[in-house]
Amino acid sequence: MINLSAALTAALVLVLAQVDMSRWNDYEKPFRLAGPIHYVGTAELAAFLIHTPQGHILIDGGMPSSAPVIERSIRELGFKPEDIRILLTTQAHFDHVGTHAHFKKLSGARVEAMAGDARLLRDGGKSDYLFGSNPEFHFPRMAVDRVLEDGDVVTIGGERLIARLTSGHTPGSTTFLMDVNEGGRVYHVVFAASTTVNPGTRLTTDPSYPGILEDYRRTFQVLESLKPDIFVSAHTGFFDLKGKRARMQPERPAEAFVDRDGYARLIAERKRAFEALVAKGDPVR
Repeated sequence: MINLSAALTAALVLVLAQVDMSRWNDYEKPFRLAGPIHYVGTAELAAFLIHTPQGHILIDGGMPSSAPVIERSIRELGFKPEDIRILLTTQAHFDHVGTHAHFKKLSGARVEAMAGDARLLRDGGKSDYLFGSNPEFHFPRMAVDRVLEDGDVVTIGGERLIARLTSGHTPGSTTFLMDVNEGGRVYHVVFAASTTVNPGTRLTTDPSYPGILEDYRRTFQVLESLKPDIFVSAHTGFFDLKGKRARMQPERPAEAFVDRDGYARLIAERKRAFEALVAKGDPVR
């Protein structure tokens, strides 16, 4: 793996410093989104609790400092974070897996992740191709109980998720597919991995990791092949949580989140932006 130069690392930190992360832990009232899927994240960083009588799955988990907010939200819904049985993530970055070690310790849950992200979880982000050299972006290390492969099924209590490798943003970025029944109707739900290319990433010359360019392109192929009724992702702005929630009817929450055209537009826009970055050359700025 190629390390960033000191200059590029400093540039990346400067870019991130311009992002107002001070409000990323702001409380967002939790709610049921569709079937057994509940929103328990913050106003910016999404996290989803999938409830089953045999225990819960938590997908993504914010920054380390997000733990009290997410735990509060889970309890407000009447569930116990101690009953989490599986911890998943769409990307092993500090702002999405920062609470996993906390919830693993609290509940004894199994951590399941693709190989590329399993390494990051085990070393607390120290081997990250962009953030590894900066302790500010590290997170508590944890054991990984199951290393997933593309197409593996994660299941508990009758609920079933299919894990698709959609790497690039991190080497093991993962998209999860799930069908849920809401009022007698089946909705196809996608928990989509990020396709953002962070500043400092090298895609072609001395790539940030071997095969990153091919990984991103394969990821777009996978995401283009999906036809979800509902899509969500790790940052709330990507799927317009605020706007959709404003239109939500409590007795029929899923309907406000149905957005097939929005998903197709988002993936198309991200793909165009990615190819434009490739055309400009390395490193991404």
